Order: sequence, then C-alpha cells, then structure tokens
Amino acid sequence: MKKVRVNYEKMYYGFPVVLISYYDKEGIANVTTLSSTYTLKDMVMLGFSSKGYAVSQIKEVSDFVINIADSKLMEEIEFCGKNTGAECKKFDRVNLTPVPSEIINAPSIAECPVSIECTLTDVIESPHYKGITNILATIKGRLVSETHLDENANIIIEKFNNISYFNDGVNRGFK
Repeated sequence: MKKVRVNYEKMYYGFPVVLISYYDKEGIANVTTLSSTYTLKDMVMLGFSSKGYAVSQIKEVSDFVINIADSKLMEEIEFCGKNTGAECKKFDRVNLTPVPSEIINAPSIAECPVSIECTLTDVIESPHYKGITNILATIKGRLVSETHLDENANIIIEKFNNISYFNDGVNRGFK
C-alpha cells in the first residue's frame, strides 16, 4: 500500500461519539456531544476545547455522565454538538430524557444504552496544547440497558450501533 504524507490541521481517526450530561452550577441538566474520550479500568479521560460551556461547568460541579449514543440519536447528537448550553437548555430542545443518578450529582440519558457515571479528579491544561482542556475522572458507576445484556449480564456487542467521528480539518463525518 502506497502512502502519501499529508499535512492536516487535525485528524480524528474514528473516535466514538458520546453525549456528556451534567447539571450546571445552577442545577440545570445539560448535555454536550464529545468524541475525544477513553477509559482504562476506573479512569476516564475527556478532551474538550477550553472555551466550551460544558467543560467550564464540569470543572465547577465535578460530576458528569458519559452516555454512549446510538445511531438513532444523530439529530440529537448534531444539535448538542452545534449549540452551547450557555444559550439554551438542550434537554428542552431535543428528544433526550435526563434521569437523576443514584450515586453522583449528574443525570444519565434514558435513550442511551450505556451510561458511565464519573467524578472529576484532575484538570489538565498544558501550555504545549493551548485551547485544550483534559478532564481526568474516576468512574463511579456503569449502567447498561437490559436489552444489551445476555442472561449472565455480559454485553451483547452485536446490539450496539455506535457512531464514530472522523475529521481531517476539512472533511467531517460520522460512520
């Protein structure tokens, strides 16, 4: 396979799209779309633009939920990614239902098959990467839809229809 050197501004190579839900400092449920995230055991890392409303609120309130979105939620994903919680209450504008958590102070989203409840531990803002804020958090709980589990409570991978995000700085898309 012949390869060509490219000089992209950025390159997202298929990150899972998630919806991050939280209560803002006024206690209002809000949600944003995110694709820069990974987990290892009980640790999770999220990458945000430093200017965003969601990251500013999470830095203050500490608790949030990572909701694994299904492809049926594309309209909601697009809306939550293009609009800021500083200007609108997104749960009032989309077909998503916030559900209060039993263990943290953040809502999960009823329409998402997986919700991961988290509490902020560290905020990383490096002078080497201006404009980027990384949130490091501890996973406090995991919720999975019964329809996505077998009789032994193991995940049925085939049930998932996750969305991946790709971007080369010019072209942007979901798969």
